[in-house]
Amino acid sequence: MKPRRNNTGGIRLFIVVLAILAQLVLFAYFAMWLRHFAFYAYAFFEVFGLIMAFSIIEKHKNSAYTLAWVIIILIMPIYGSIIYIMWGRSGTNTKKSRRIRNIMSESLKRFTHGSELRLELQERYPNYNKISVYLEKEGFPLYKNTRCTYYPLGELQFEAMIEDLKKAQKFIFLEYYILSKGYLWDKIHAILKEKAAEGVEVRLLYDDFGSILTVPDNLIKTLKDENIQVYRFNPVYSSLSRLYINYRNHQKIAVIDGIIGYTGGTNLADEYANLYERYGHWKDTAIRLEGEAVYSLTVTFLQMWETESNQKEDYEAYRPVLNEPIPDHGFYQPFNDGPVNHPSNPAESVYRQILYSAHDYVYITTPYLVVEDSMTDALCLAASSGIDVRIITPRVWDRWYVHMVTRSNYGRLLENGVRIYEYTPGYIHAKTIISDDIHAVTGSINMDYRSFYLHFENGVWICGASVLQDIRQDIESLFLISDEITLEKWKHRPLHLKIIQSLLRVLIPLL
Repeated sequence: MKPRRNNTGGIRLFIVVLAILAQLVLFAYFAMWLRHFAFYAYAFFEVFGLIMAFSIIEKHKNSAYTLAWVIIILIMPIYGSIIYIMWGRSGTNTKKSRRIRNIMSESLKRFTHGSELRLELQERYPNYNKISVYLEKEGFPLYKNTRCTYYPLGELQFEAMIEDLKKAQKFIFLEYYILSKGYLWDKIHAILKEKAAEGVEVRLLYDDFGSILTVPDNLIKTLKDENIQVYRFNPVYSSLSRLYINYRNHQKIAVIDGIIGYTGGTNLADEYANLYERYGHWKDTAIRLEGEAVYSLTVTFLQMWETESNQKEDYEAYRPVLNEPIPDHGFYQPFNDGPVNHPSNPAESVYRQILYSAHDYVYITTPYLVVEDSMTDALCLAASSGIDVRIITPRVWDRWYVHMVTRSNYGRLLENGVRIYEYTPGYIHAKTIISDDIHAVTGSINMDYRSFYLHFENGVWICGASVLQDIRQDIESLFLISDEITLEKWKHRPLHLKIIQSLLRVLIPLL
């Protein structure tokens, strides 16, 4: 059954939209008033537009993103500036972002980096070691002594996760972009309530923008009454100067007792477990980590929690203690990304390095393929070098304009030998890249501009683990039930779609 919308969230969103519209009307009235002074107004607007354009050029180092916004600002100086304030800012210069940078910098110092483990990886996989070296320099340590389980469907993940939640003895940390009332949340909530009553430390962090219409009514008060700690990440405000449509927390993490951790593409909502059909069958994936690597997921959660609580965390108190070694020969390197990481952008850098280091194949699943030229170049270079590069995207769309841009990107990729498939049974939300049966990344990262530059994300780089066979086999099974898009088929799409897609391509960095 389809979950009902949150009435409180809907009212709150309505008030926010109403307040923003009122501010826009004031701006419009001001602009109309200035028409009586046409020459001076025109000069003012042009100077204002130039100032805004130079400001954007200074703040944003990505050329495609900068160019798109500069064009909008110069064409519509006032309204373009308003749109930029609402949609374009990453928030990297705010007081909050500076605090996040400081929190991340301090917390990453607590990681230990094992030189012996790094040497072992280099000896076993010399052609893939550079990715690990890069991530370590970004502050993310390499682990062994970890077991990984792959779930090809969200319902399988939640079935296992619920059983792990029931066994929690010390703490439970949950962090999701979307939290929606429904059967899944009711079941998890009941366990959290029971565990909190037993004395288990329970914390929940969800993104306010992602959950504003779906979160249960009076959730925060209800959870606090049940001794469950809860925060909204980056609350949505009705002021234009404080409204961030970007700068959201898209991470998806569950940690139980510091020993078990989950991450992947799923959120806490019924559609992710196929409890109701939103866009047909929902194809999503997740992994379960057990062992030392879970500590990096714990640290990522605590980093984001600390930004909202404003209370310093004792990270060492949550470091796991393993009673016995875990017999798995793989290497694991969890990492996170976000606008405060710019210009290093670990997620995009790792994806690109996987493409550059490939010898045999690269398979990618992503709900969005909204990439700029540098990533397109990497995909094309790999394919034209003889690498079997395949990408699976959805046939069904959740946002038509993003789907249009996704399809508009097919042309150049197909011309250079990239094979593209559209998942036909429903909607594919899985976010995975795997190469050569040697290494992969899975987590919350979409292959789009928002994930690479504007949102907080997390992923796990996996190398040399047996779970890679499960990931590859699952993706290969999708090729059989997906529709391959050929260059000929793409070229013969209807004329009106070609026009719309061409117009939207200019806005790729803004989508």
